[in-house]
Amino acid sequence: MRTRGHFIAILAGTSLLSACGGGGTTVSRAGNAAADQVLAKTTPVAAQALADGTTLRASERASSGVARNFDDATAAAAQDTTARVTRNGSGALTLQVGGETIAFAPGDLTGDGYGYETGDAGIWAWNEDSMAEALDPANGRNSLVFDYYADLPGNKGQSGFVVVGSETDAADLAALPSATYSGGTRVRVAPTAGFENYDDAVSEARGDLTMAANFGAGTISGSVTNMEGRAPRNVDPTRTWSALDGTLALNSTGITGNGFAGTVSADSAFTTEVGTVGAGSSYAGTFFGTAANEVAGGVSLTGTSAEDGTPYVGWGFIQGYKD
Repeated sequence: MRTRGHFIAILAGTSLLSACGGGGTTVSRAGNAAADQVLAKTTPVAAQALADGTTLRASERASSGVARNFDDATAAAAQDTTARVTRNGSGALTLQVGGETIAFAPGDLTGDGYGYETGDAGIWAWNEDSMAEALDPANGRNSLVFDYYADLPGNKGQSGFVVVGSETDAADLAALPSATYSGGTRVRVAPTAGFENYDDAVSEARGDLTMAANFGAGTISGSVTNMEGRAPRNVDPTRTWSALDGTLALNSTGITGNGFAGTVSADSAFTTEVGTVGAGSSYAGTFFGTAANEVAGGVSLTGTSAEDGTPYVGWGFIQGYKD
């Protein structure tokens, strides 16, 4: 197993993130095809779908990841971040990602109860205080966020966030009234070169998410405010969060099917403290629940730091609940 930290660890201090993108440019990130959709009108609770043996697929819109090459210590945005999650016969989870299928067993449960981990792969729950709570249908959640890593053939690896769940039927969206959502965002950041050790290299940022959807007009936009960052685990073992200046904008984009994909930009305060914003960074998501009760998806960032111009890659998720 390659050296890495626990299920949280990334973006930080004043030396990493630059977002990318500008205006309202459309970003191409596909949602699930009809054959891969589990609709909320049939099974509204994601954990119940898993308990029933249903495989839930995280689409390109609902996932984000980083691909590592252990031979030359480089990293880049993963080209295929789609993944499938199933509750297997043992009651644990099976993860399909990067062409690999990893079946976890109950004995792989981590000591803190947040996830399953073997020597070559791991998966952790973000929605609740334990994996058991996340997989309990009584939680009523339409979408579930998982964090994973997997060692892949060719001395490579992939880490990322995936969102799976009970999707809103696209045919029902246009008739819904406009809605706002509140929730959170988590982004992890690593250098694109010299990525030798996860705990040395990966920083983390988080913030408050707000989104506004106009279903009649078919548009959505949002922002990430009240941001905080923390340094890699081996840089600051206390994992202390520090305030970051500025705001990230999730620029207005069109709703296509039951989801969306758009660009990310930053205000001047963020650019000054953390980094510049260049083309290529994006956010995307899918609506979950019978009446678009939840919205969740992936964030993919590239750029250079404000401090020393170091190129980085960032991956994360957004998840919001209807106000």
